Amino acid sequence: MCGFGAIERIGADRLFELAARVGFDAMDFSLYQGSKRLVLDLGVEGTIEEQGATIKRIAEKHGLVIGQTHAPFGFRAGDATEEEILEVYRGAVRATAALGANKMVLHPIKFDDCANGYRQEECFDLNHRVFDRLRPTLREYGIKGMLENMFLTVRVEGIPCLVRTIYSTGEELRRAADALGEEFGVCLDSGHALITGEDLPATVRAIGGKLGVLHLHDNDGERDDHLPPYLGKLDFDALILALREVGYEGNINFEVDFVRIPEDLIEIQMKYLHEVGLRFCRILDGE
Repeated sequence: MCGFGAIERIGADRLFELAARVGFDAMDFSLYQGSKRLVLDLGVEGTIEEQGATIKRIAEKHGLVIGQTHAPFGFRAGDATEEEILEVYRGAVRATAALGANKMVLHPIKFDDCANGYRQEECFDLNHRVFDRLRPTLREYGIKGMLENMFLTVRVEGIPCLVRTIYSTGEELRRAADALGEEFGVCLDSGHALITGEDLPATVRAIGGKLGVLHLHDNDGERDDHLPPYLGKLDFDALILALREVGYEGNINFEVDFVRIPEDLIEIQMKYLHEVGLRFCRILDGE
């Protein structure tokens, strides 16, 4: 489970305590704090390695492991040099290793105008070049980079709309992961796929054995709301059946918004997510 917005409110120790109490055994840990999504920061003092070790000790105290991490994201081509972006990613790999995880989610670098196929190959090549240069660091630390499906926000008559961009489809994610080699896999974000109009079961089948990480959440098909499953428009039972079909063996991980709910309801939302996770596990097991 990812405590999206909760860790900044109640701290890692309290968040991990609640997660363990309701029955979770692993956490997805973001390597940035709040809106500082371009900055590598685990929220505690020390070097990157020391920060990771501190968070790992807190998790272990509550019987949890860090199952996967999420690297800083939001880079745009031209905002920074490729070397500057790579330095952030290399630090994130070191942090992931210190946390004891072996998978790190990566968003693609985007052009501001790479919407609905425009400059698609140029954007694909840019990301391939950067991630290929990250491969030696991933290999050194035994971490797998997980490429996440994305959308792009554009304005139509002043109204923000979320549309397809680089890595939106299962076919392109599989193509990218195959081209980059064994150090890379795919993270499927269910909410992003719903927004860009993907057929979720078909997307899962296209990714196939490269699928290693999930960001499960729901929305209305237009906004990235990060709702708990079954509160939006996504057909989660069909998605989980497709995961069973391809033999998915990774964590059932929820990336749900805890920012807007009252603090005293955080544990209740966690309990709901845990029950949904158990339901998903029963479907995966064929029950």
